[in-house]
Amino acid sequence: MIRKVALAPTITTADPHEYREQMERIAGFADGVHIDFADGEFAPTKLLPVDQAWRSDDLITHAHVMYQKPLEVIDDIIHLEADMVILHAESDDLKECLEMLQNLGIRTGVAILPETSVAELKEMDIHELFDHVLVFGGHLGYQGGSADLSILKKVQKLREEYPDVEIGWDGGINAENAKQIVSSGVTVLNVGGYFKKAEDPKKAYATLKSLVS
Repeated sequence: MIRKVALAPTITTADPHEYREQMERIAGFADGVHIDFADGEFAPTKLLPVDQAWRSDDLITHAHVMYQKPLEVIDDIIHLEADMVILHAESDDLKECLEMLQNLGIRTGVAILPETSVAELKEMDIHELFDHVLVFGGHLGYQGGSADLSILKKVQKLREEYPDVEIGWDGGINAENAKQIVSSGVTVLNVGGYFKKAEDPKKAYATLKSLVS
C-alpha cells in the first residue's frame, strides 16, 4: 500500500513573540504545523501555555500536549480548536481527556515515549479513542536533537497491531534519515530543528518533501 506522507514543521517555544514569528514563517510554505506544549513536569522544559497559543486558519494544526495532567488544561486545549490533539499515553486522565475531545468532534492521537512499548499501549484498551499514534524518537521538550532510529522497530509493531492508524514521528528528522523513517511505516513527519537551523526553511521544506513523496 502506498501511503501519502505529511510533513509538519514543529513549533517549540516558550516565547509568544517567537511563536508568532514561527507561525507566520511556516504559513508561508507549509500545509500544516505541529505545536508542542509542555508543562515543565512531564517534560523537563516549560513551553508556551496552551491558553497563550492560537491557530492559523491557513494551517492544519496538530497540538502535541506534553502535560502530566492534561485534564487541568482541557478547556484551553478545546478552545485552541486544533484539527488534532495528541496526548501522551504516560499522562494522567488520558481516557477521560480523549473521550471529551472525541465527543466534541476533535480528532485525537496518542504519543508514546521510547520506554513505552506497543504492548503497553495495547493493554490500555483505548484503541477506539485514537486514530493517530505519535512515536517519540527524540529529546522531550527540545528541538534539534538526533533521532534514535532503533525505535523504528516500534513503528513496525504499531503497523502490525493498528494497520489503519496514522503513525507520526517526532524527533531528529533530517534529509539523511527521512526516507528511512518513512520506509518503516511513518506517514507524518514532525520536523523542528532541521527547519529552524536552515538558512532557507522554505527550501529545506521542499527538499525534504521531495525526498519522501
